[in-house]
Order: sequence, then C-alpha cells, then structure tokens
Amino acid sequence: MKNKIVSNSIKTTFKDKFIYIIFLAIAIIVGILMQLIPPQILKNIIDNNISKGIYDNLWKLSCYYLLAVVLGGVADFFREYMMAIVGQNILLNVRLNMAKKLSELPISYFSNNAVGEIMSRFTSDVDAVGTLFTSGLIGMLSDGLKAVGIIISIYFLSPTLALYMMILVPIIYLIARFFKHNTFKAQMEARRAVGHMNGFVQEIFNGIRTIKIFGMENQLISDFQKPLNQNIEAVHKTSTLDSIFPCLMQILRAIIIAITVVIAAPSGLGALGISIGSVAAAVDLISRMLAPIEAIAVEFQTIQEALSGFQRINDFGNEEEEHKTELLLDKKVLGPLPITINNVTFAYDNSKNIVENISFDIEPGTKVALVGRTGAGKSTILNLVAGLYKPNQGGIKIGDFDPFEMPADMRRRTIGIVSQSFPIYDGTIREAITLYDESITEEEVIIAAKTVGLHEDIVKLSKGYDTIIGEREMKLSHGQYQLLALACALVCNPPILLLDEVTSGLDSITEAKIFKALKEISKDRTILTISHRISGIIDADKVVMLENGRIVEIGTPQELAGKDGWYAKYNQIEKLGWKM
Repeated sequence: MKNKIVSNSIKTTFKDKFIYIIFLAIAIIVGILMQLIPPQILKNIIDNNISKGIYDNLWKLSCYYLLAVVLGGVADFFREYMMAIVGQNILLNVRLNMAKKLSELPISYFSNNAVGEIMSRFTSDVDAVGTLFTSGLIGMLSDGLKAVGIIISIYFLSPTLALYMMILVPIIYLIARFFKHNTFKAQMEARRAVGHMNGFVQEIFNGIRTIKIFGMENQLISDFQKPLNQNIEAVHKTSTLDSIFPCLMQILRAIIIAITVVIAAPSGLGALGISIGSVAAAVDLISRMLAPIEAIAVEFQTIQEALSGFQRINDFGNEEEEHKTELLLDKKVLGPLPITINNVTFAYDNSKNIVENISFDIEPGTKVALVGRTGAGKSTILNLVAGLYKPNQGGIKIGDFDPFEMPADMRRRTIGIVSQSFPIYDGTIREAITLYDESITEEEVIIAAKTVGLHEDIVKLSKGYDTIIGEREMKLSHGQYQLLALACALVCNPPILLLDEVTSGLDSITEAKIFKALKEISKDRTILTISHRISGIIDADKVVMLENGRIVEIGTPQELAGKDGWYAKYNQIEKLGWKM
C-alpha cells in the first residue's frame, strides 16, 4: 500500500484547520470582488456625475471607492495570513509524517543513502511542497479567478474590448513566462555558484594549516576566482533580467491602455461607442489585470519546480519499512541467553560480501571476542547480531528468537549495545541513559550509573542527573561518554551485551576504569565484544579471529596463544609496538 505522505498531510490539515480554509476562501473571493468594484464606481462617477455636472454624490461615491480599495487590501492581507497558517500546518504534518516514516525505516536505508540526500527531503523538498500549496496552487487559483473576473467585467463594458484583451492575455503571459523562466535559471546558477564558494571556504578552513605550511596562498586565490566569477556572471544575468522585465511590462501596459483609449472612445477609430466612464473603467481594469497574469507566470514556474519535491517525498514515503512482528518477551524472566550464528553471509546493498560462511556459538553467560584488522567484518557481525540487518544467507538466533524479527522494545530489553562513539542529543544525563523511556525508574538509572562507576561524577554536578549535556551544552570527557553509553546499555538489565571497541582512543587511566566497569557488568551476561587489538580483549572465554570476512581461527585465548597461528602473530606484532 502506498504511503502518500503529502496527500495524507493535506487531509489532516483540512480537518484540523477547516475554519482557516473557509476564511481563506472568503478572503480570496472578497479580494477578487474588491478588484472589480472600484472601476465600476469610477465609471459611475464619470458617467452619472462629472459628465452631467452632478456633484452631490461625489463624496459618497469617493468614500465607496476608498472603502472598496481598503477592503481589497484587508482581504489580501487575510489571504496571505491564512495561506501562511495553512501552508505551515501542511509542512508541520508533512515533517511529522516523514519523521515517523524515518523511524520505521531499516538501518540499510541509512547505509545506502547519503545524509545530505536524506536531509534535503526534510528541508528543500518540504519547503517546495509548502510553496506548491500556497504561492503555487492557491496563488494561481486566486490570480486566475481575478484575471477571469476582470475579463468578464470588461466584457460587460464592451464585448469587443474583452475579445481584444483575450487575445492579448496569452501574449502577455508568454512574455512574463519567458522572463521569469530565464530569471529562475539564472538564480539557480547563482545558488550553485554560492554553494561552490561555500564548499571552497569550508575546504580552506579544514586545510588552513597545510595551506600556510606549504605557502599555497596564491594558488588558493587563483582557485577561488573561478566560482567567484561564476557567481558574478549569474548575478549579473539575474539583475539584467530583473531590470528589463518591469520596464517592459510598464511599456506594454502603457501601449495597451493607449490602444484601449483610442479604439474605445466614441469618436475613435474603432468607434465602439462606449462612454467615457466605461473607457476609464476599462483602463483601470486593464491596469489591474497585468499583475495577476505576471503572478501566474511565476506561480506556474513554482508549481513545476515544486512537483519534483512532491514526488520525492512520496517516493520517500513508499520506502520499505523495517520488518515488524508481535513477539513478546518478559523482561523479568530473562537470564543469560545463547547466541547461535549459523553459516552467515552478508553484503551491503548487493556489493562484495563483507562476511562469508560465518558460524560459531556463544554459550549463555560467556564472553566471546571478535578480533581482526579494520575491514575484517567485526562490526558487521555485531550489527547482524543486534538485528540491524538481515543476513543474505544463513541465520542468527538469540535464544529462540531471530534478532532481526524482534520489535524495537524487545530488542532494547534483550540487547545492550555500546559502540565506539556514543551519540549525545541535547538533554539531561537521565534522558541520555533512559533514551526517553518513561518505564525506566529513577532507581534503575542510579543503579546503572553506579554499576559503571559514573554515579559519583554525576552527583558532583550542580544539577546531578538533571544536568543538560550535548553539542551546545555541557560536554563530558570521552571516557565519561563511554561510561554513559555503558549505563545506557545496562539500564534495562539486558541479558546480552554487544561491545564495539569500547576502549578505543582512551588514556590508560580511563581505560582501566572502563575495564573495571566491564568486569562488573559482565556477570551473568552473554557478551560479544570486538577489538582490533589483542590487548583490548576483556577476559574472553573464546576468541574468534577474522580476516577478510572469514573465520581463520577460533578457540580460547590460552589455546590460541599456544599455536603458531593468527592470534599468536597478532600478539607478537603488538608486543613490538606495531599496529595491524
């Protein structure tokens, strides 16, 4: 079933903001009528008052004229205001639906799509949808009705004059469309040039030390000149078109008005025989008609550009979601669980196999270490055991369950994961440990922090567990973040722990503290840990040596140390101070 994010968001908006939709429709109708009434009042003033020398009603008619203009302005204001409310509400619902969809996508989606590409769905594509339904469709509807109303009003003044205007309208539109289309292309070129300049400046910041050391300043200026010239050229083209277009429209308006006066006058060439007041009203209407036609040209361009964003968002909504099941697991009866990996082969996005024919068992309550060089497939196996990916071949079992089939809440209660880098979002320390799970009690949070040895550091802070941490707030040390990650993994008391290079990049004192915490939490738990160093193995009961995605050696540390195999070679290399 297709997930039409945009159409569903529009339905929700129309339901929630129905009264605003009604007011928007009223504002559009009133705005159109107030465009048509002033010329009729002007006709009445000239034909029935000034031309006949009757001035008694001039003051009243002038007030009516002014009132119509004011009401038109007020209606336009409310139209824009209501359009903004409705448009922003559509964007709100679109982004909420997209965020919900994002949370339901499998991890493979994020591996196969660039971060910038995903971000553009939430920013530029959503903004395009906003313009599609405000300044695009609604604007075109309003301006289209306004132009039709003006043509009808001219028809009642003179059918022949209305026919002339119907011939001229497509010509005016095509001229406006030509200029707006080329202006838009020039603006896009300018934006691309600005993007290149921004990227270039970012490269300068990243490589300023190298630039200074090697004296590359002159080359830097030379390279910067190209995107700078492209931007200047595009901006110059935009400015030229923006300068020509209004002048051309003013000239065109003057020519049309002059022709109208000539052919509409009673004694003119066309001899249409309409009154002076009708001529004045026609001139006023023609002056008012050019603006909506120009606007329609812009709105048509906006709709064309926005439709691609509309389609991309709907494509995003149709992405295959993470597999869901209704498995249930009672957290209170869980003990150490076995892990069985049976003939597993896996590749990301149909590329080269990362791991091939991997098979080993982890007994309940034991610790197994995956050891190998970078790219050997250690993290991939960890991700497969965590249920983030489904093997291409073979299978994995945690107890009697396939981790890929586990619902998110069950996975959280069953598996604790600690990676090299712990992502911190702006929030309190308590929220970083609970991950906003309201079912976790304060006592469980404190027990987890005490278990990893972080409680004493937390209570020393002025706000304790309510201390806000994050990118823009208080920052912890790398070691404290790792301990926080351990506490987050432990707070649900999972029977299985997956540890990914948890001591990577730590000083010896902090590393010792982490080791102590890991020894404390490893009791009565099944643990799978990975390391690219023999020294990083934490009291493992079994070691699995990996090379190029295959198991090359497996056994206890004592058994492997006594053999002249991969484990022994790694150990010797580390003792020499070399890195694998």
